[in-house]
Amino acid sequence: MTTRLETQGLGIRTAGWCAALLAGFCWLAAVPVLADEPPTLVEVSEVRRDKVRDELVTFGALRSDESVMIRPELAGRLARLHFREGQQVAAGDLLVSLDDAIASAELAQAKANLSLAERSAQRTRQLYQRGASNAQALDEAQANLQLAAASVLLAEARLDKTRIRAPYAGTLGLRQASPGDYLQAGQDIVNLEVLDPLKLDFRIPQKTVSQLRIGQAVEVTVDSQPGQRFEARVQAINPRLDEAGRSQAVRAQLDNHEGHLYPGQFVRVAVIIEERADAMLVPEEAVMSQGEQRLLSLVEQGKVRRQVVQLGLRRDGWVEVREGLRGDEQVIRSGWHKVFPGDPVRVRSAPAQAARP
Repeated sequence: MTTRLETQGLGIRTAGWCAALLAGFCWLAAVPVLADEPPTLVEVSEVRRDKVRDELVTFGALRSDESVMIRPELAGRLARLHFREGQQVAAGDLLVSLDDAIASAELAQAKANLSLAERSAQRTRQLYQRGASNAQALDEAQANLQLAAASVLLAEARLDKTRIRAPYAGTLGLRQASPGDYLQAGQDIVNLEVLDPLKLDFRIPQKTVSQLRIGQAVEVTVDSQPGQRFEARVQAINPRLDEAGRSQAVRAQLDNHEGHLYPGQFVRVAVIIEERADAMLVPEEAVMSQGEQRLLSLVEQGKVRRQVVQLGLRRDGWVEVREGLRGDEQVIRSGWHKVFPGDPVRVRSAPAQAARP
């Protein structure tokens, strides 16, 4: 009896094991066999060719090429203004007339004295020739004649000083006097500015002075006129170094034919040190750092290759590659951190960008 039960139990356990094994086999058969993973998708960009330049960026101020404050040399009443504020004038144009009544009277008096001195000198000369006068009298008559002539010249100069003319062509500013005012000698009347060309004054650090030369190109931008660039040329370099700031003053000149710039404006200055017309450029996010090395991930024949490069100028999301590329490579711009050298990849071109370096 006991033997029969044990045999039956063994048969039941054996049947259970077979059922379990059969169920496990069926589950394994139901699991699909995984295929190979597809190559990683990366975004690539072509190497760009464009013009780049090394610049020294600083700030400066614009100044008139010539600037003068119109002032009287003699005291007197302002009789008339011959200009409008902001007017452009030519060299020699009459700007201001002072009251010339006294100066005219002094000139008339001087001319009368000259006429009298001429007649007196003529009579003395005739008497001397007849022996009726001595040499001293003749010398005194000649001296009086020269003195009278000098008085006429002085009176004419005083009269001429009552008429103030433009020393050169330019644009007038705002007047600071009105007709009827009594002006002291040297009192401000109106400023005269030469606006074309303009001077540009700026400073550069001492260590960069050796990179600057007369005639070098300078690019000027103004915050009030975004997108516009004006070109200037270095005109002079101050030979004396500023001991406090360890900088050197530089003066450039730029054309202002269209009148978009004004004296006193604060401008951004870019001194062009070197220009490369056919530089290789890659997206800045494509650059990898490995210690002191800079690398790019390239796609060649569908696989990844790492390339050590020497970089140059960086600007607006692009970086110049000085060494390490031929210029026809495909550079992985996005996704390079997911792949390793030798990995196969699928590529997708990056969207074109309009920004220039």
